[in-house]
Amino acid sequence: MSTSTSHRDRGGAHKRGAHGGGGNGGDEEGGGGGGGGDGKLIKVAFARNQVEAEMLQGLLAEAGIPSVLKRSFGFDNPDFLASGPRDVMVNEGAAKRAREVLAETMIESEDDERAELEEQRRLARGETGVVPPVKLALWIGVALVGAFLLVYLLYEVI
Repeated sequence: MSTSTSHRDRGGAHKRGAHGGGGNGGDEEGGGGGGGGDGKLIKVAFARNQVEAEMLQGLLAEAGIPSVLKRSFGFDNPDFLASGPRDVMVNEGAAKRAREVLAETMIESEDDERAELEEQRRLARGETGVVPPVKLALWIGVALVGAFLLVYLLYEVI
């Protein structure tokens, strides 16, 4: 009778995380998906989309700072594909240097970027927040004409 060997524990060096780059290796070095491992990830930049985030990631790579891209909170749906904002994350030890590198090239602050994104979202939903004077005058005129017609009809009936 044949037995399956796919789930048999071989007991050798080929265990999850045995090569130091991923899994739950148990050793103090690496063990988290690609090396490094000298602290938690810190957000150092914000990008409007994946292309912009990859550009920032390239700037950091030129400075020798490894980074990871993560979809921003609320946009972590795979259906967005390359659109939607991204956070650029680096190891805690490299965060200060990464901010310095990006500050040399960044013009807008993150708050300005978020405000601009929120404005774009509002406009896409059709919420302008401001009624143009011509449109306001038109609706006031329509209301006045309707009121005069109502008063005239009531006057004629009584």
